[in-house]
Amino acid sequence: MVKVKTEARREAILAAASDVFQELGFEQATMSEITARVGGSKATLYRYFASKEALFMELVRRSAMEHRGEFSEAFSGCAGPHGMGTLPPEATEALALLDPNEDVEIALQRFGERVLKHFYSPQKVALKRMVIAAAANNPELGRLFYENGIRQGTALMERYFESVITAGKLRGGVAPKVVVAHFRGLLESEFLELSLLNMPVQLGDKKIKGIVERAVDAFMRAYGSAPA
Repeated sequence: MVKVKTEARREAILAAASDVFQELGFEQATMSEITARVGGSKATLYRYFASKEALFMELVRRSAMEHRGEFSEAFSGCAGPHGMGTLPPEATEALALLDPNEDVEIALQRFGERVLKHFYSPQKVALKRMVIAAAANNPELGRLFYENGIRQGTALMERYFESVITAGKLRGGVAPKVVVAHFRGLLESEFLELSLLNMPVQLGDKKIKGIVERAVDAFMRAYGSAPA
């Protein structure tokens, strides 16, 4: 029972800290404000987390692991026997998102729409802004976010593109990691800068569909295989 209460308290602290970081930013957030939100004493808060940096690191770690899980689900159709970890049951529907045997444009469209819906919500973009700002003075935060999230997803994307390039469905001659960078850049090109600058961006289903269609069209113009 004590362990359950302790874990519940820890989760409450993390939830309050997440709200404070998103509202005030990392630099302006304080342990006093987090204590005021969650209730109790500052001494209790410090028993769970030694510093504001430790709290933020835990939130970043959790988000990075969440991103890795979502990326793994989305790329499970192309990860092959060397995929990263065991996928949860809900990944079944995602297996066909990037199937190397499917038409590339269809696969990229489905995947792109899923990525924009899951990875570019206001909450996810707010976290990215905080990580970017905090990493200026604490590079370890940026490294953690990259190593446990972005790098893992990129590796799985590379496997998919390498597979379809080998099959002759896309032009070769470019390193898979560059192909990944180009595709991701096209997906983000219409809104990411505005989002990072905290400008209002509405990504409804219709808008997402159009963004991805234009991104896939531009990508295929660059990488689509020549007609036989």
